[in-house]
Amino acid sequence: MNDYRKYLFTYRHDGAEWGLEIQAESPEDAKARVAKIAYATYEGEVKAKLPAKLSLLWRLGIFARNSIKALLPAYLKI
Repeated sequence: MNDYRKYLFTYRHDGAEWGLEIQAESPEDAKARVAKIAYATYEGEVKAKLPAKLSLLWRLGIFARNSIKALLPAYLKI
């Protein structure tokens, strides 16, 4: 497995300074990843973070919920 480290980048927006943490193999890899952020695709708002090691039952429940929400017409979505 690759040895990923965390690298910190800062930028200014609307008069405030913000930080961005990037996991990468090296400072050069981190800079290359940040350069690609301009081409990122908006996926939506993060409403919750779940641990990766959830039980199978939880994962199936989340999958079912997401599948049902994806099938609903836009006007019924919560």
